[in-house]
Amino acid sequence: MDGNVGVMSVLALASVVCFAGMVYPFKPFRRRWIALVSLLACFVLVGVLAPKNAPTQIAAPDPNPRPWSATEDDGKFWVTSERLNRRTCPSNSCGVVGQFFFREGTSVLERRDGWARVTKSYDASCVNGRSQYVDTGNASCDPANGIIDGQFAEWVSAEYLSDVRPPDPAAGAAGIEALVAGSDDFARHRVAFAEAAQSLIAQGRCKDQDFRDMGGWLKSSNHRNQPIYFTYCGGSTVANRLYLNADTGEVFR
Repeated sequence: MDGNVGVMSVLALASVVCFAGMVYPFKPFRRRWIALVSLLACFVLVGVLAPKNAPTQIAAPDPNPRPWSATEDDGKFWVTSERLNRRTCPSNSCGVVGQFFFREGTSVLERRDGWARVTKSYDASCVNGRSQYVDTGNASCDPANGIIDGQFAEWVSAEYLSDVRPPDPAAGAAGIEALVAGSDDFARHRVAFAEAAQSLIAQGRCKDQDFRDMGGWLKSSNHRNQPIYFTYCGGSTVANRLYLNADTGEVFR
């Protein structure tokens, strides 16, 4: 770098001399065009030898762009109940914003009186004083419901978390059951799931690969309090979505 600085100083001085030669020709230039060519040569050398700026360091994107996701925890925990409500605060009186399923994993960021916080705080999407994220229960955007300054974190009952993952009820599944072994609530509805899949394949409405791609039947959030599950056959569009009532075996769109 110091050597380049010295060369740059010489070139700068030469440029001044060349410019002077263009204004008033003198030895060694004698002709203005010689001074012009020499000046251009100096500029080219300056461009080649000038110190290069270090490449701009672009900040790496946040590897976890969801601001509410857990990143620091005391280990991985697994849900032991069939459903585990995710609430806006550590109390059964707080609103429910979703559920974990049996054997689903989560991280724990904080423990308090039998409750575990599983997310960071995030926006509650409050409209007219009510959170749009609350599915059931208290939706009020106030501290009593765990929503402070328009934000809340999710809490679950620590009683239903284990540091050992429960056994997979689908272990050993074969044949048609293996196609739907990834279904939500497989242990409860494995027979209904398998029979519905087998019927749809026999009718030509679905293929084996459809169930392999989906993993089976997923719980419908639009039918939260009913045993309604869905899958896709022929493509992941609304037109290809099929619903199953696991209690009756009815398949509908």
